[in-house]
Amino acid sequence: GVGGSFAGAALGAQVGQLRQQLGGFADYAASIERLKIALNGIAGDASNYNRALQAAANVTEELNVPQEVAIRGMTRLTAAVQGAGGGVADAELAFKNINSAIIATGGGAEQVQGAVTALVQIFSKGKVSAEEINQIAERLPGTFNKIAEASGRTGPELTKALQKGEVGLNDLMKFLVQLGGEYGELAKKIAASSESAGARLTVAYDKMRLEIGKALQPIGAEFQSVFASFATEIAPKAAQAARSLTSALVP
Repeated sequence: GVGGSFAGAALGAQVGQLRQQLGGFADYAASIERLKIALNGIAGDASNYNRALQAAANVTEELNVPQEVAIRGMTRLTAAVQGAGGGVADAELAFKNINSAIIATGGGAEQVQGAVTALVQIFSKGKVSAEEINQIAERLPGTFNKIAEASGRTGPELTKALQKGEVGLNDLMKFLVQLGGEYGELAKKIAASSESAGARLTVAYDKMRLEIGKALQPIGAEFQSVFASFATEIAPKAAQAARSLTSALVP
C-alpha cells in the first residue's frame, strides 16, 4: 500500500510539473507576441515592422542575443530614433553594431541592455552628453576615444564640444558605423565558437519554447482545464495500478 501511494504521488507530481512547464511555454509565447505588438505599433507600417523584426531576429541568430531582449531593444531604439527624425534603418544599424561591439569585447546581454538604454536617452535628447558616453563606456571600453575619432576630434576637443552641447546625432551615427566595421565579424566568430555553446543552446531552447507555446495558445485556458481534469481522473487509476504492481512484485 505504501509503495503504491508513493508511486501515485510521484505520478501526480510529474503531471503537475508537465502542466506547469507547458503553461510556462504558453506564457513565454504570449510575452513574445506582446513585444511584437508593441514593435508593430512603434514601427508605424508593415514594411518598417518587418524590417525591425528581422533586425532583432538577425541579432538573435548571429550573436545569440535572447529574442525577447532583441525585440525589446529594437522597439525602444526604433521609438527613440524615429522621434529624433531617423528611420528603422538607423535603429537597425545602431542596435546591431552596439551588440557586436559589446559581445566582441567580452560583454553579454546585460551590458547590451545598459548600452541600448544610453543610446535611447541620446536619441531622445537629440544630442550626445558626457553622461551617456560614460554609461556606454562602462559596457564598451574605449568608447570616448572612439567617438572622438569617429567625429574627427581629439579627446580634449571632444570634451569641450560635449561641454558646449555641440556633439550631435551625426557624430553618434559615425561612431556606430565604425563599431560595425571594427567588431562585426569578430562578434560573429565569438558567437559561433565552442565557448558560446551555452548561449546558442539558450537561443535554441527559447525557439522550442516559442513554437510549443504558440501551438498551445489557441487552446489556452481550456487546454489547462481539460488537462487538469484528465490528471485528476487518471491519478487514482494510476495509483491503483502501481499498488497492484507493487503487490505482485513484493511477496
